[in-house]
Amino acid sequence: MLAAAAALAVTATAGCTSRHAPTPSASDLRMPDQEARDFTLTETSEGKKNWTLLATYAAMYNDKNLVDAKAIRIDFFDDKGKKSSTLTADQGLVDQRTNNLEAVGRVHIVTETGVKMDTDSLRWINSTQKIVSESFVKVTRQGDVVTGYGFESDANLEHFHLKREVRAEVQDTGHGGDSL
Repeated sequence: MLAAAAALAVTATAGCTSRHAPTPSASDLRMPDQEARDFTLTETSEGKKNWTLLATYAAMYNDKNLVDAKAIRIDFFDDKGKKSSTLTADQGLVDQRTNNLEAVGRVHIVTETGVKMDTDSLRWINSTQKIVSESFVKVTRQGDVVTGYGFESDANLEHFHLKREVRAEVQDTGHGGDSL
């Protein structure tokens, strides 16, 4: 009886072979058409600079009209050409047809007025000049903190709104109001 159980166990385990993911072939691995170190890309409209992207590395994929940049910094400019905010992130993707941007990984924006925004991903919609994110977002302004999901804003974070799970921590400045 013990020998029959052992034989059954060997038969059962023989059918449980490990399955490995298929190894990608050379045709599955896409090489960039161009690569660059210390990469800079500037977007202008009617002769005015809208933004400048700087990256430690960038790969260009011509058939996708895509630039995949690493360790990025993007400086945004107002309509007078003055820098209004700076975004940093681990990675940035630029659609070269629309100049829309996607920033991913430790995304941080700071404006020239000191407003800060943190998230794990966001998109810059070039046609509307808006920053949007469905991820969790934290905005800090003069000690006040607003968090939530469904973020939309202008590049200098002056006019923003959150759609879901909005929470705010407002600092008491000690001016006016009733005390307990």
